[in-house]
This record gives sequence, structure tokens and C-alpha cells, in this order.
Amino acid sequence: MSDNPLWARAWNRIIRPPVQGDGDTSAFGFEGERGAVLCLHGMTGTPFEVRPLGEALAKEGFAVEGPVLAGHAATPQDLVATTWHDWLGGAEAALNRLLAKNQGRPVGIVGFSTGGLLALRLARLRPTDVGALAVLSTPLRMKTVQVRGIRWLNKLPGALVRSPLGYVPKRGGPDVQDPSMKPRNPGLPVMPLPALNSLLDLMQVVRLDLAAITAPAFVAHGEKDETIPMEDSLEVAGSLGADIIERLWLPRSGHLLGIDFEKHILAAALCKFFAQQLCKRSLRHNHPRRQRNS
Repeated sequence: MSDNPLWARAWNRIIRPPVQGDGDTSAFGFEGERGAVLCLHGMTGTPFEVRPLGEALAKEGFAVEGPVLAGHAATPQDLVATTWHDWLGGAEAALNRLLAKNQGRPVGIVGFSTGGLLALRLARLRPTDVGALAVLSTPLRMKTVQVRGIRWLNKLPGALVRSPLGYVPKRGGPDVQDPSMKPRNPGLPVMPLPALNSLLDLMQVVRLDLAAITAPAFVAHGEKDETIPMEDSLEVAGSLGADIIERLWLPRSGHLLGIDFEKHILAAALCKFFAQQLCKRSLRHNHPRRQRNS
């Protein structure tokens, strides 16, 4: 006999969430001397989403860390118990570890989806520590009807919102065009309403940050993304205060760029971008401009 109450089992049969994949959900880390890059996965996701990118950067000599964000890589209930402040806290702790490994030199960040929002927030809060950032398939806003629905539903009794009735299933499974990746992606098959509510709060904060973020940026989006419209990435690229902004649109990829058909193209572009930008920042860090005598 299942431990789940009857109503929960009935609801699960109705919504039929996609099956969670069997891919590796664990954090990853690689040593390197060329510089350091932090890789952040998305909400309801795991490091599996960005591992191929981290591995490619490691092969080019970068130290890389891909942490599990707070509340992730386990159950929807674990995610419900966190907010974006917890996700940011874990990302910042990983940034601090990489800074120590990198002898205090600025670190690069790759942020996928919600991880991109966290990367942008860290770049705003820690401008001297973030030397360059790449934001992939990153959401800035939702449709008005979605925002109103999420906000309203989160005002229902807490026990209801935090129960399986408060889990929004991902219809169609992972948003990835490569069919071999759909059954492997181990991200949660549902999105808890409290997590979506916190995501809206994070979006609002980051939108106000954009013009003040000056680190060199790389913005990428899949043209077959059915989760986040490309307009969001266009807005990111057009709103940042950075002098250097590179763009990459991938015609064969869906939302999960790091594991989709064109992941090798994306990885090569990221390696080139960080090699150029982190090298420049490291030189300035090691040889600061002399102050003129007054």
C-alpha cells in the first residue's frame, strides 16, 4: 500500500507528469590553471544540464565547479522549502570557493535559465569578483496572465499550495530537441507553485539590475525553445550595461542548450569567450594601473 494519500495518488494519475530521467544529478568540479568558471543549472534542474559545458571548459584548462542549488536534485518538497535567496546563497558559496582556487582573480559564470538570473545577480553584487558571464535561455518575465495566476494560487492555504496539488507538470517532458536526452534528463518533472512564485520575485530584482551590470557578457538562446521566448534573451542583451556583449542563437536547439544538438558549438564559443575575457581581467588584476602622484 502506498504511503501517499488517496487524493494525491488520484491527482498524480490525472496530471501524469513525465518520468524523471536517470542522468547524473551530482555536483561536479574540475581542477585547472587557466582561470575559473562557475556553472549554474536552472530551477527544477540539476548539474546534468550544464555538465557538458563544464567538461569542455575543463578540457581547455579552466577550473570548473557545477554545484547543486539549494532544494534541487531531490524531490519537489525539497524545492518548496527554499526561495531564490537560498539558490543564490549556494551559488555565492561556490563562487567563493572558486575565487580561493583562482588566487582571488575574477571568475566567469555560466548560468542556464534561472541559473542565468543568479549569474546576473552575482555580477551585480560582486562586480570585482565576476570577470565575465554567459547567460543561456534566461527568463526575464512571464505573461501577465501567468504572473496573476501564480500570485493568486500562492495565496491559497499553505498546505494546499505545498501539496502535490500545487505542482505544475511539465507537459511534453524536457524542452530538448535531441531525443536521446529526453529520457536521460533528471530534472524534476513538475514545477512547485512556491518555487514559481519565488522565481517571479527574482526576475523582478534582476530586471532592475541589468543596466548596472558591466561585466563582459555572452547571451545564447535556442530558436526552438518552447519554454522561454527569445525576446527575453534579446532584452537581456539590449539592456546590460556591458561594453562587450556577444550573442549566439542556435537554430536546432530547444531550452536545454547545454545538452541539446548544438552543445558542442555552444561549448566552443564559451571556451573562446572566457579565454579572451578572463585573461584580460586577470592581467588587470595582477598588474593594476599605477596611481599618478598628486
